[in-house]
Amino acid sequence: MATSRKAAEGEGLAAQLDRNVLTYATREPNWRVFALETKVDARYARAQRRYLGASGSVRHDDPKALKGALPATCHTLSIMMMPAGHAQPFHHHPETEIFFVLEGAPTVMWKEGDAIVEKKLGKWDMVSNPPGRVHAIRNDGGTDCYFQVMLASPEPGRPIYQDAELKRLQDSDDPDRG
Repeated sequence: MATSRKAAEGEGLAAQLDRNVLTYATREPNWRVFALETKVDARYARAQRRYLGASGSVRHDDPKALKGALPATCHTLSIMMMPAGHAQPFHHHPETEIFFVLEGAPTVMWKEGDAIVEKKLGKWDMVSNPPGRVHAIRNDGGTDCYFQVMLASPEPGRPIYQDAELKRLQDSDDPDRG
């Protein structure tokens, strides 16, 4: 049986469980992960709280990148907080990315060529963005939006942007510094 954190010899079951539980209160909001995007548009600012893996990172096995998250074994999981009026830029991934809405009512957008379609989501709604699907999410609401983000890989690549300036900025950016 695989576990997120392997049991130490002689360690009791309760201690094993304790090492595999992370609480929201212990997750620090990381505004740095997508800071390069704010150089293009301040409304791209959003915070990530990592639970499984170092999604958005370039060094998945680095404890600093994990920021206290459990190592990922099959997928990553984080909670994204997006302030009212903010969005993320269009991008895609080589793996599936899932958004599950916890609070708020964001709008998910898919893009193909010049065509863009939008769908408003609500609490407990989900969208599965297939590999290679260009997508974005926007918070048109008047309050912060929280959604769970899962990437179907323990070491997903960083977003693949559509915007040339974001691609350029990403090439020289290390999301795990500072």
